[in-house]
Amino acid sequence: MTYYNDLTNDDKRVSIFKEAIIEKAHGLTYDLGTGSGILAEIASKYSEKVYAFEINPLVIKRYTKGNLEGIENVSIIQADASTHTFEEIPDVVICEMLDTALIDEEQVLVINNILDYTKEDTIFIPKLTYDTIQVGFSNISHIVYLEEGRPSFKTYSNEIKYNQVDFSEKINPYFDKDIEINIIQSGTINSILITTYTYVTEELFTGPTPMLNPPLVIPVNETEVNEGDIIKLNLKYIMGGGLNTITANIE
Repeated sequence: MTYYNDLTNDDKRVSIFKEAIIEKAHGLTYDLGTGSGILAEIASKYSEKVYAFEINPLVIKRYTKGNLEGIENVSIIQADASTHTFEEIPDVVICEMLDTALIDEEQVLVINNILDYTKEDTIFIPKLTYDTIQVGFSNISHIVYLEEGRPSFKTYSNEIKYNQVDFSEKINPYFDKDIEINIIQSGTINSILITTYTYVTEELFTGPTPMLNPPLVIPVNETEVNEGDIIKLNLKYIMGGGLNTITANIE
């Protein structure tokens, strides 16, 4: 399971969440989808009690227990945080089940559930995400993540913010929007690029990192455009539903 090793070795991701936890963690803290337990371990130094929730028993056996056992104020709970009935009201909720536009992970399902068990001043780490879109050209035939500059993507528009999700509020997972996009260069477009940015706290902000929201390249119907054109793009997906729920079409 090199995935969990890659997560913990993503220094930018870990360091900004560590900074947020040092600043915000206190009282009773939940770490939902704890995985390796690295964030719960950090939170244990600043909280009275930490509950680390993980659905996968194999992950608990191979990673979570080894990192968290012996820390007196941390309890590991094997449970599906998207359906679990929580018995205590947390002061802080850590939930780093993020993915680009929240499509391919269960962050939204988990947040919508935990909100039934929080209070007005419960702190969420991260606080919110927002998504941007560009249209352009790429040599792809299916949806792919842009990693280390591959695949190439030539942009024909500016970056437009099209959605924002605040984790202190219930989230509608069904996204369906017509987006108007100004073309800044003539040519052929056949794809869009979605990028997600994260406010871990009100002040701590990050763009994508190797293991946090890599940009997503999505094919669209090939269209010739001219500088100054305004095109309309219909974008649909289900947050937490997976990449196969994405549809994107230029109208």
